[in-house]
Amino acid sequence: MQNYNKNNYDLCYENLCIEFAKHDPEEMANKSGAKYNFEKKEFTLTYLNREYIISYPQGRIVLKNDTQRNLFRDNVMKKILIISYFHRCTKATHQNKWVPYRELDGAGLYNVSGGFTTNKLSQFFGHKGDLFLKAGHILSAKKVSYGDIGLRIDVFPNIPIILVLWLADDELEANSNMLYDPSVVKELHPEDVALLSSLLIDEVIEIAKQIS
Repeated sequence: MQNYNKNNYDLCYENLCIEFAKHDPEEMANKSGAKYNFEKKEFTLTYLNREYIISYPQGRIVLKNDTQRNLFRDNVMKKILIISYFHRCTKATHQNKWVPYRELDGAGLYNVSGGFTTNKLSQFFGHKGDLFLKAGHILSAKKVSYGDIGLRIDVFPNIPIILVLWLADDELEANSNMLYDPSVVKELHPEDVALLSSLLIDEVIEIAKQIS
């Protein structure tokens, strides 16, 4: 009966776990920036400043500081991203330049644009620069020189993303953008980069709501 209730995302996660199990765990640890415990057969991976435990070869995921809290239905997208990251990551050398999503290799094949997440950022933080900084601090963001406020967040060990915010004033509305090192598409599929970006914005806004 349970199988009949599975949606496409659940099946995607299960298929990714099959591919995940085919990889050598030590090689995945080296490429992903995760730590692997050979005795326990599990990885420890930092995602958005929180540590997750990933069993090998099963691909089960729990928060390190709360092993009873499985990432099931309400967080299936996070599970997909984490396992996809392990499956695809290469530890590619960063090119030390920053480009918008549309300029990433392969991004043009997908029906997404800058508005898929960044409008949320400017709408919520357009008059709340201090709150934006506080939310970024909780995610260990580093301030960078883009826009009125630029925050670099290491979402995964190999994937930094810059959130750029231009605050509203008497003449201009607030605006925002997201910037990536071009190497990101060697760590995640371009479509997954779009999903990761959307979840990042949601996370920053949720943190801001909790602390405001």
